[in-house]
Amino acid sequence: MKNLPSRMISWFRSFKIDRKKQILTISTLAPMAIILVVWAIMGMFPFGNKSQMAVDFSQQYIGLYGFMKHTLLTGDWSGLFYSFSKSLGGSMIGIWAYYLISPFNIFYLILPLSKFVWAVFISILLRYGAMGFTFAFLLIKRYRAMEYNPWLVPLMSTAYTLSGMIVSYQMNPIFYDAFIMLPLVVWALEEMIDGKKPLRYVLLLALMVFFQFYMGYMACIFIALYTLYYAAPRLAIVGDWKIKLSHYLKAVVPVILYSLLGVASVCFILYPVFLNLLTSKGAYETPWTWAWAFQINPLDILAKLMIGGFDNTSGWSAGPNLPNIYIGSFALIGFLFYFKYAKAHLAQKWAVALISTFFFFSMTHEATSKIWHMGQNPAGFFYRFTWIVCFFFVLLAYQTLREEIRISVRDLAIGAFVALISVLYVNSQDYTFISLNQPEALTAFVTGQKTLVLVLLIAIFGGLALLAHSKIKSSTAARHGSMTLAVLTIPLLYFGLTKGIFFSQTLLTLMTWLAVLLFLFVQPKQKWAWIALSVMSVLELGYNAYLSQVTLGYADADKFTSATLQMKELTDVVKNYNKAGFYRIGSSFIYSKNDPFIASYPGLSAFSSNLEKSTVSLFNSMGDVGGNASTYYANGTLLTDALYGVRYYMDRKDYTNEDVENNPTTHFFNRRNNRTDLKATYNLIYENDRFEIYENPNVFSIAYGTNPTTRNIKFGLNNPVSNQNIILASMSGVEQNYFEYVGIPTIELSNMEKVEENGNVIYRRIDKSQPGSVMVKFTPQTDYTYYFQAPYALRSSMGKISIIVNGAYYNYSQSYDQVQLWNLLDRSPGLETTITLQTSTEDEINLTNMGLVRANQTAIQEVLNQRLKQNMTVDSWTNTNITGSVDITDDSTVMMTSIPYDAGWSVTVDGQEVETTAAWDNSLLSFPITSGKHKIIIHYQTPGLWTGIIISVCSWVLIAYLIWLEKSKAQEDMKTART
Repeated sequence: MKNLPSRMISWFRSFKIDRKKQILTISTLAPMAIILVVWAIMGMFPFGNKSQMAVDFSQQYIGLYGFMKHTLLTGDWSGLFYSFSKSLGGSMIGIWAYYLISPFNIFYLILPLSKFVWAVFISILLRYGAMGFTFAFLLIKRYRAMEYNPWLVPLMSTAYTLSGMIVSYQMNPIFYDAFIMLPLVVWALEEMIDGKKPLRYVLLLALMVFFQFYMGYMACIFIALYTLYYAAPRLAIVGDWKIKLSHYLKAVVPVILYSLLGVASVCFILYPVFLNLLTSKGAYETPWTWAWAFQINPLDILAKLMIGGFDNTSGWSAGPNLPNIYIGSFALIGFLFYFKYAKAHLAQKWAVALISTFFFFSMTHEATSKIWHMGQNPAGFFYRFTWIVCFFFVLLAYQTLREEIRISVRDLAIGAFVALISVLYVNSQDYTFISLNQPEALTAFVTGQKTLVLVLLIAIFGGLALLAHSKIKSSTAARHGSMTLAVLTIPLLYFGLTKGIFFSQTLLTLMTWLAVLLFLFVQPKQKWAWIALSVMSVLELGYNAYLSQVTLGYADADKFTSATLQMKELTDVVKNYNKAGFYRIGSSFIYSKNDPFIASYPGLSAFSSNLEKSTVSLFNSMGDVGGNASTYYANGTLLTDALYGVRYYMDRKDYTNEDVENNPTTHFFNRRNNRTDLKATYNLIYENDRFEIYENPNVFSIAYGTNPTTRNIKFGLNNPVSNQNIILASMSGVEQNYFEYVGIPTIELSNMEKVEENGNVIYRRIDKSQPGSVMVKFTPQTDYTYYFQAPYALRSSMGKISIIVNGAYYNYSQSYDQVQLWNLLDRSPGLETTITLQTSTEDEINLTNMGLVRANQTAIQEVLNQRLKQNMTVDSWTNTNITGSVDITDDSTVMMTSIPYDAGWSVTVDGQEVETTAAWDNSLLSFPITSGKHKIIIHYQTPGLWTGIIISVCSWVLIAYLIWLEKSKAQEDMKTART
């Protein structure tokens, strides 16, 4: 300890002297500094109150981080394998592998829930730095960067780190770990092909796939392409094709074998994930098919080379959008000149041409694009592999630019012409993310301060002209040309600024392209020229990041914290109150569909790419919200409450605008559904000034006895009324219209006309300049609960229409995949009711299959009471193990559960394992039972887990053997050298 200060001083001294450490540090800090400035300008946390959470981050990932924290720190590790916070329940292996295995997630573990916004900020910022570091590390280790111009290393590292997809898809930080790992994997791959030890490659590849298997899958495709490129010179050796091919395969075959070994080493998670994907994301789309048609116009890719070519309205979330391949002007032009100026083998240049062609088709052709996405179109965020395109292009750009090339006059002219034509084409098109005008604030300043602006321009560019005269010594033509360019820029810049066009995205891009071309033509050796180039690169990459992120909607940091703490407080009340064993919680409000995850409670909503399709289909069959890898319990009925075990329900109280104004940091939840039958069905157990919690004791726990007829039900499409009637009739053995359609007595139209086309009932606006409305009027004649059957065709109009019930706006979900049952009113006979669908933007509203439905709550409850006598009593439960008992007193031979069917579930009755069955269109678990009292244990084990572990262990043994073999060989070599 006494020597610690002197050691630190020595380390810092060595750090200052070591040029390599300086370059690595700059490469790490440069993208972090740029993105911090961008965030500060945008008012992002901690510089403002907008957190970095946008789109899927705020609606999906942050909830999963809360779940991860709860699982790992509470000791209930059953959540590693299964969770009842995932809609009705679901396997978690895919969620852990896709979302949660990242070393950067440690910040979510060490910081409390109330400080998660800090974890978001730190984890994303450090990822930017890590990407810059690993790319710089690759250049230094493999491309002898320190022997060339060291300025290039941080420039190229920053170009990769702040490339188009990375900054525009910041709402998906789960992808970033693979972006960090790829340069390291390529470093180890090249060394292995060159004959060095392969184990470093095996371990780094295994880590990348382990951290993010989806991006790791894409990286494996790239590794195959990269190997063909890197080994290409072996095809040019002297000899016939057999000799050439033999040398080539000696490089390629080990890559295949060691890649398989690296992937196999993490099969303990990959194989279970593969099986999980077959029942979740892999079950959503039709099989991959081939078609020759382009998915996008290839020329539109030029728009993505412009600064700021991304926004929130260009179709990126639904797709197909355009590929984000922006890498900055210096890297882009460096890549384009690779084929002429890079000192690379001709065979490698041909390989680059072939790979670039494959990239082109991947970005324009649907079937080829699907190769990168596991045979499917992504659910938004199209062309997710473009980070690999950016990586490859920037790496090749470095190999070109490090030679300090000087382009010819012909290349300068061709480059300028192509640049101009590209910008003119983009300007001729209509892209939502491209503005032909500079920012309005800048134009307003310039027009108001013309004299000051002109003086500044003369001072700046006049100074540059003088500097060029004094500093450029290479040639008189270069000196005079630079001076002339600086002087001519003054009137051009002044004219463009005052007209509001100079700092438009396309003109700025054109200027940066021309500046790089001129730089490469002159190739000045002076330090100031490189400083100017670096400043320009920093500004354009930073401005691109700003424009790419500023249009997104970000969660308010304070209100996110407020929302999570409120949910945690409410769910803790339920946990402390509950004495009934297993339960689920519904709510009339949500912050996101992953609320059950972040507050760690058994809910019914979820949003995840790994959500089982059968669960989504079940929600749809009941007239509830299921679709786009998500569920939300918005349209519950007395029956579905009982079936799903929704014992508790959280409801928010109404609030005023004054409440919101007086509490600016408090999140006020919007009502997301209507349960008019709530107070008649549930008992109030808790309330505070903003919320109420209700309990319904008349629900099934997690399993109940019934008959084979109930188990074998097949649901109809878009028919929730019939589906719920079939369940009740099968349970009771009595055919009855528990739910029944009620005729619509009156429909009043305002500026609308009814049209019937091809079996569809459409209400079309007559005067397109005026609002139109469809009003449904009825008066209930019974004390039943009434629902509006919202047709599936209405979904296409969601967001463009307002729905008003009795003068108040109706809260509904805008995303669903089948007919919905919207709760209207309960026990209100004689109350005249109106439902108005009005719009000022939608030309027509499709109301085919619209209807009014009423439910006989008394008759439904009688059926449920009979089944409740066969209800299973849950003594204890975790996510993977449920124990309890049941006393079957009727002729029930089947136990139906509300557990989604999964091959991992096993059931023992009185110590004997029984066969499980998938009921209700493969959605729920069931098993046989007999009359009398029984002890039941329901246990979950992740399918494929042990098989994956065995494969991984065998791989680790082989890796250990190879390590031993390498050490033994090294020792033998040392002995031989000594003798």
